[in-house]
Amino acid sequence: MGHWKQAGGVSATVVQRGLVVAVLAALLASVSPSFGQTTSAPGDPSVEALLARGIAHSAGSEMRAGLDELRAAVRREPGHALARRSLAIALLRSGLFGEAEAEFAATLGERRALELSSGRLSAADLPDSTDTDVLLGLATSVQTQGRAREAERLYRTYAELVGPMSRDAGRAYFRLHELATDTGAEWLDADAELAKALAVDPDIRSATLLPAFTDPRTHPELEPYLRPIELSISRADTALEYDTLPLLSRWVAPADTSETLLSLAEGKLQVEILVGADGSPDEVVPVTPIAEEDLLPLTSAVGAWWFTPARATGENAPAWILFGKAAETEAAEAAAADEELDDGEAGGAETADGEADDPGAGEQRSAGPWDDEAPNAP
Repeated sequence: MGHWKQAGGVSATVVQRGLVVAVLAALLASVSPSFGQTTSAPGDPSVEALLARGIAHSAGSEMRAGLDELRAAVRREPGHALARRSLAIALLRSGLFGEAEAEFAATLGERRALELSSGRLSAADLPDSTDTDVLLGLATSVQTQGRAREAERLYRTYAELVGPMSRDAGRAYFRLHELATDTGAEWLDADAELAKALAVDPDIRSATLLPAFTDPRTHPELEPYLRPIELSISRADTALEYDTLPLLSRWVAPADTSETLLSLAEGKLQVEILVGADGSPDEVVPVTPIAEEDLLPLTSAVGAWWFTPARATGENAPAWILFGKAAETEAAEAAAADEELDDGEAGGAETADGEADDPGAGEQRSAGPWDDEAPNAP
């Protein structure tokens, strides 16, 4: 390896590049691209990688990066409904209302969107599978562009779909209240719409009125791209300073159903991987102890992945990385969960006068990227 040094005392079986490349070629040869998917080079991020990172960045504080990734995902696979939905929400939250409308309409179906906004279709004409958040996003995009009549029809349809007396319907009523207040539309009663909103949801706030991003952690095909990647200090040349570490670009779920490979798919197993300057996994070393018969299936699965390579001094560079969850991390998380449970039981104990304390009283929580709060909400 020359440039790389292996720490003494580390006992593991190393699978060299020839085997990995052979397995990768066989797997790729047997997979045909899905409908609507454009061809791409082996090192290009998959739609799932772009989508997972795009949602995470857009829902956090890196909106520009998120938009770039989501746009790339839609270009890669125009028929990917979740990619278009996510891009539409990101555009809406960025104030790009015209582009957001186009993406929401494409997700819903352009003809259907036109007929809903013009009043030629009603809620009764829509299938049960209709994504109501897409309809809400379309209505908001139209409202922010000053088309009050169309927006009202879309909000009414949304309220009918989610149930006129549901809390979700309060979002439409509150928006109609805003619409009446902002435009002075004579056919709308601002006070009546506000009263309906508060009747179904007394705690309604404008920050919760935007459609929410889908949490990528709930999608098994997206979750692997969100796992942390660390530099494997025990194997890397620590004198080399990296500008960026590798990013997982293509994940192939292991086909084997053994306990070891299921652990890999679920992120419970930790492996060291030498990611080459071309993004290929050149060597694979299991960190978590595994049986000898599981070694080849494990390395075959990892060998079918692909990465965006590390960068050092402005050029692609090989890097040893850690991927997955260490056993000690799992043990620490389990201990923390047990401690939290014990604290919760203690916090909920009855006081001397027989009344139970509220374990959540005074609790503060920082907003995460999957909360409904949207500081840039229109």
